[in-house]
Amino acid sequence: MIGFEELKTSKNIAAIMAGKIFGINAERVLSIFLFLSVLGYVNVLLMSNPRVMAAMSEDKILPVSFGKRNAGTEVLNTSLSVFVALCVLIVFWAKEFDTILSFTIFLDCFGMILSAGSIFILRKKTAYLDNSGIYIMKLYPLLPIIFIAAYSFVAISLLVTETKLSLIGLAVLAGFIGIYFIAAPKQVAGHN
Repeated sequence: MIGFEELKTSKNIAAIMAGKIFGINAERVLSIFLFLSVLGYVNVLLMSNPRVMAAMSEDKILPVSFGKRNAGTEVLNTSLSVFVALCVLIVFWAKEFDTILSFTIFLDCFGMILSAGSIFILRKKTAYLDNSGIYIMKLYPLLPIIFIAAYSFVAISLLVTETKLSLIGLAVLAGFIGIYFIAAPKQVAGHN
């Protein structure tokens, strides 16, 4: 519909496609929906990631200050401030929306794959609860495998098409994993 050359050179293919099918206003409406979708995603990140940092603080992986809350508002000031600073750093480093999106999606793939993969470990550890009336997932293990395969495909696709960006993402991920394992012995020692 939009031709190979335009497909090859355009960055907002979904909006162009909507414009070709539904007219010029569809492109604007799709852009508004995309903007609202990104705002929703940012809202989820702003609510969840500082809480993860606070939980890591409770486990003594991050400093205690990451778990402290504002007395009046219960806001996790340090965690939220650090997370926002990291986001601002990424925005200024990446500069383009597509770059930011590819970078965050590539890193999110690891979290999604590992989170979904943990169901296999959890199911094995709680096998004694089978047939006890707990929630049973239909089509297990097929659905988690499909989910993991889909996210693996996205990660591999980004690695192939955005190699430099993906390698930077892997370096960032490796850096944070390194920080975790440097701090983790303190956490393990605290429980002994």
